[in-house]
Amino acid sequence: MILLVALCAPAFLVPTTLAPRAAVAATPLVRAPALNMAVDYPHATVTASPLIRAPALNMAVDYPQIAKYPVATAGQVALIAAVFKGIDSLVTLPTFCVPPIFLFLSLRSRVFSFLPAQRPNRAEQDGNATPAEIKRPSWTPPGIAFPFIWLTISCLRAASSTLIWRSTGRYLFSLPLLALVLHLCVGDTWNCVTNVERRMGTSALGVIAVLASVYTAVGVYYKTRPLAGLLLAPSACWISIATVLTWRIWQLNGCDPLLPQKGDGKAAPLRLPLSNLMEA
Repeated sequence: MILLVALCAPAFLVPTTLAPRAAVAATPLVRAPALNMAVDYPHATVTASPLIRAPALNMAVDYPQIAKYPVATAGQVALIAAVFKGIDSLVTLPTFCVPPIFLFLSLRSRVFSFLPAQRPNRAEQDGNATPAEIKRPSWTPPGIAFPFIWLTISCLRAASSTLIWRSTGRYLFSLPLLALVLHLCVGDTWNCVTNVERRMGTSALGVIAVLASVYTAVGVYYKTRPLAGLLLAPSACWISIATVLTWRIWQLNGCDPLLPQKGDGKAAPLRLPLSNLMEA
């Protein structure tokens, strides 16, 4: 009997000791955890990477500042429209008075703005449109070219607007002319963002609104009088180039946030229109 138990004991012991080893070698499901652990190891390295910038996560979008821009733009449009309406109700202007009005608006519409919207101070920036520390692409036009470009565009705006004025019953308060006013006011707000607040990200986003407004004005002018639309078209061409330039400058200088951030110290205060008629 003892001999029989001794002979049978190995048969019972072998399955219990060797079976788990056989399962590990033959069953792929047992090896899956080891493969998953290998895949997760780089993940632990990524979470520790310095590429993740914790401060950016703590920054909050400044929604009141975002609302400030369209409100100021709408107020400026309403103010200029009211001036147009007042002039129309008092007198029908002689033709020679109309070009100076739109030449002035093209160059100084920002005096009606509720935001400081002065142009860049080129004397302080070595003749450039941007500060010296700002990186610019190699194809940026020379600073001396900008005044001539804007003066030419302003003259074309005045000429095209005079044609529209004559085609719409000699009224300043008309939809096509107000479309140009809207474009000028959007541009003034963009000047505040770009040259006063120096928010390059918001400037890159806002220049799209400037571009959309000028193409709208060109379309409305062309529909009213084709020659007027053609005269205004160079303005759209130049702003298209300026749009690409603005986005490239934003990319070269670290891609600032596209929206204003709380506590960035860049916010420009609202002001009374006509409070600084001689600003640059």
